[in-house]
Amino acid sequence: MKKAEKSIYWFLLPSIFLLLIFTFYPTIYEIATSFFKIDYIKNITKFVGLNNYLQGISDPLFIIAVKNTFYFVILAVFSETLLGLILALFFNSLKSRYEKLLRSIILIPMLLPPITVALTWKMMYDYNYGVINFIVEVFGRKAIEWLNSPKIALFSIILTDIWQWSPFAFLIIFAYLQSLPQDIYESADVDGANYLQKLRYITLPLIKPAIFLVALLRTIDTFRVFDKVYVMTGGGPGNSTETISFYIYRNAFRYFQIGYSSSIAIIMVTIVLLFSMPYIRNLMKSISQQT
Repeated sequence: MKKAEKSIYWFLLPSIFLLLIFTFYPTIYEIATSFFKIDYIKNITKFVGLNNYLQGISDPLFIIAVKNTFYFVILAVFSETLLGLILALFFNSLKSRYEKLLRSIILIPMLLPPITVALTWKMMYDYNYGVINFIVEVFGRKAIEWLNSPKIALFSIILTDIWQWSPFAFLIIFAYLQSLPQDIYESADVDGANYLQKLRYITLPLIKPAIFLVALLRTIDTFRVFDKVYVMTGGGPGNSTETISFYIYRNAFRYFQIGYSSSIAIIMVTIVLLFSMPYIRNLMKSISQQT
């Protein structure tokens, strides 16, 4: 028995090896790099301590990127979770032979590559030839500068993200709804509970883990938003759609400030961890209450 237990660890070695190479080493290297000023063009590597971090938190552009990212995360995650919940509740009560077909159609956006989605929506947002402005003008309204107005450019990108990833929230919550025991609802029907009462006192409390899981995963993902910003606006107009990920990219691959970019990446990871802790705590609490 002991020999069999020891042999298990040999099977784990390849996974541990890959984890060390592709996770731990890059993380340690990133942290170490953040304390240096590195310029590959001028071949300069100089230890600067915490100067990169101090430069980051005092840079007005970084503060703008943080504000835009938080705005993106809060609005996108809330909207996607709420829309996914509404769709899941609707399809859970839907009794139709076309239900599976409709579910498959709804899941299409999340299966598309983000770059493809961004390019498609960029064409749809086009001021002169976009289909969205065509619809706006059909209703007698003036065409809107969806991606060229500092006031609504970020909202336009958020709307694209909501369209693509609300199906993800729907999928997780719907799967959880399907696994709920039906005897609880049968008892509620006997007691004369209506739909809203069952929703408030039975359904929502039972699917809390799914809701928190969706919120957690989407929070982590939206904090890293880059592709849609890069394709649709390039951080503009001005800095109205600048996010932390795009700020890191610009400083690393346009200005070649590798050490400074590493420090910003560490700051972003720290923010994500701090922002995710309440979700993780509530998720674990919800799971423990049901077990």
